[in-house]
Amino acid sequence: MKKTIQIIFTLALFLNATAIFAQSAAVKKAVNATFTLTTFKADGSILATSNGAFISNNGVGVTTWKPFVGADRAVIIDNKGQKYEVEAILGANEIYDIAKLKINTATSSLPFATTITPDSPSWIITPAKTNAPIQATTSKVEKFMNQYNYCVLSSSATEKQVGAAVVNNKGQLIGIYNIAGTLQSSTDAAYSKEFKLTGLSQNDLTLRQTNIRIGLPDNIDEALIALMLSNDKTEKIHQGTINEFITKFPKDNNGYNALANAYIAKGDLAAADKTLKEAISKVDKKDMAYYNYARTIYLSSLNPSLNDKAKALDWSLDKAMSIAEQAYNTKPENIYKHLQAQIVYSKGEYQKAYDSFEALTKTDMKNPELYLEMAQSLQQLNRSDEEILEKLNQSIALCDTPYVQTSAPYFLARAQQLDKMGQYRKAMQDYYTYEYFNLGRLDANFYYMREQCEVKGKLWQQALQDILIASRLAPNEPMYCAEAGSLLLRVNKFDEAMTAATQAIILKPDYAEAYLILGIAQCQSNRKTEGIKSITKAKELGNTQADSFLEKFK
Repeated sequence: MKKTIQIIFTLALFLNATAIFAQSAAVKKAVNATFTLTTFKADGSILATSNGAFISNNGVGVTTWKPFVGADRAVIIDNKGQKYEVEAILGANEIYDIAKLKINTATSSLPFATTITPDSPSWIITPAKTNAPIQATTSKVEKFMNQYNYCVLSSSATEKQVGAAVVNNKGQLIGIYNIAGTLQSSTDAAYSKEFKLTGLSQNDLTLRQTNIRIGLPDNIDEALIALMLSNDKTEKIHQGTINEFITKFPKDNNGYNALANAYIAKGDLAAADKTLKEAISKVDKKDMAYYNYARTIYLSSLNPSLNDKAKALDWSLDKAMSIAEQAYNTKPENIYKHLQAQIVYSKGEYQKAYDSFEALTKTDMKNPELYLEMAQSLQQLNRSDEEILEKLNQSIALCDTPYVQTSAPYFLARAQQLDKMGQYRKAMQDYYTYEYFNLGRLDANFYYMREQCEVKGKLWQQALQDILIASRLAPNEPMYCAEAGSLLLRVNKFDEAMTAATQAIILKPDYAEAYLILGIAQCQSNRKTEGIKSITKAKELGNTQADSFLEKFK
């Protein structure tokens, strides 16, 4: 018995040695291009593990897609034991469970196999320190998408090898190993060549399942779209996208401008200043770099929360003007003259600003914004309402039709002017147009503003609807509750008026106007004793109308 066991053991060693020696030098070398992958959840715990292989010398690799779903970050460990952060996803397919990733380092890589023959030997390889290569046989080859190979394999591999490179004896990459139940397979890694990033890849439904950054396209126009869309992503992803954009397109202004804006959003004006100066020294279009610098200083000067930091950097309107003039002197563009006019307006030189805006309307830059700015200048100069309205009408006349969201500010400005002029119903039309373009994004202040216009136009139902929206959007603001109560009194809804006034008092116990509304509603509801008491309380709190109502209800 012992002799039989010894023979079997010796035979097993011999067969294993035969398999090892059957590996070609190319297969042994191919192991250098493999890696293990680990993905992590947002809390830092491990989400999933897999394997993969590099397909280019600049850190592009292929692996399985499933580990990335729900992942917040990912790392790979190469055959040398070096750990790298996965910088970006370059594409993925959920059906075929394959993904392409990027790390920022030089790597070994595997060439794609050009032909695959059934029953030919192959190897399932992972980093050498993890597992020895496992010999496999291709029992069946099928085509998908008319050109890529799906292989059915036979081997001793398990789920631990999922994502591993499957190579032939020449060390060429056949595919990525997978297993489902007893079915072992290899999905052609060359399929990853189909993954072409565009600007809209940022919104790809498959790629959005991971919180790992989506890479940038190589085309600058597409990359600009991706950069813009990354504004809606997390700060980490947006920052990574900006950094990659600057790396890929170091002579383009957009990356530096995006980075400066990101710094300003965090209140770091010093870093923004350094970035904008770096842009001036590196980019091709110096005039635009000067413009971005001047405009950033100008906009920051309008933000009270940045005043101290702006002063520390000598970021003033005068400095913004000086740099804007440099932009124009480098290349005379009307957009640079426009910025200069805006700076003049901010300095309080309204007639000069008006003249500058008007001069630009005689150029190819003629647009709605200029007429709005002319109207604002006229307001500051205390010119007639008719003159101001004329400019606002011209601004809307220049808007593209059919009107789109970019037209919204011009309708709001005209609505406010019509409101001021007592043309309430016309004003309402513009307010409703503005709301249409911003549906779901407006705050309580807008609905209160429109409600005030509707009240002056004696449109009680519309006013009531708007003040109730304002109350819902800002439930802790007592003024909106009191205003709702006042309107409910006007339409003889006394119970509802009492409820609104009571809520205002809960929010602000010394709210005199709310006590007055409550008292009137109580008196109108045949609760005169309580009503007189509430109106008296309003008088004690300083309401000047209380006496007349006390006389009325005695």
